[in-house]
Amino acid sequence: MKKVVGLIFAMFLIVSCSSKQVELSNYEKGIEAAHNAQYEQAIELFNVALNEATDDEQKASALYNIGFCYGILKEFDKEIDYYKKALEIDSSFQPSLYDLGKYYYDNKDLENALKMYEKLVEVNSDHEGAYYMIALIQNDLGNKDTPNDNNEHNDVRNNFFIFFSLGFKIPTQY
Repeated sequence: MKKVVGLIFAMFLIVSCSSKQVELSNYEKGIEAAHNAQYEQAIELFNVALNEATDDEQKASALYNIGFCYGILKEFDKEIDYYKKALEIDSSFQPSLYDLGKYYYDNKDLENALKMYEKLVEVNSDHEGAYYMIALIQNDLGNKDTPNDNNEHNDVRNNFFIFFSLGFKIPTQY
């Protein structure tokens, strides 16, 4: 009888322990807060996550998300500062490259926007959003000629000219 009770108690402990939810990390709580439009709270949680981060990717991601929240709050100087901080940690961090390029593009700084998107294509040659933005920038700069062999960015230009000339819509990846 004692063995049966002990076995039932042990099974109860195993089931109760396995059914408990794992507590969310501060980073995940920050994501959840941002999804619920609680941006100030999300910024606080991402700052805690930044201090808890154990590698550069986690740090860059926390910095990027802080910047993203500041952008939603229309604090654009802080937004850009945090995107740049993320790139100081990880110079190939794709979301910061894209959004910083978009910021430059929206503010008519086409040369810096182009630099961000060309860097993004170097990091991820399949990034359709970067090709799309490069095509827009080249169009805005008046570069509508077909690429030639003397251009150092010939491969990139071939891809985005094809992408742009085929009339693709804004890609979902960014």
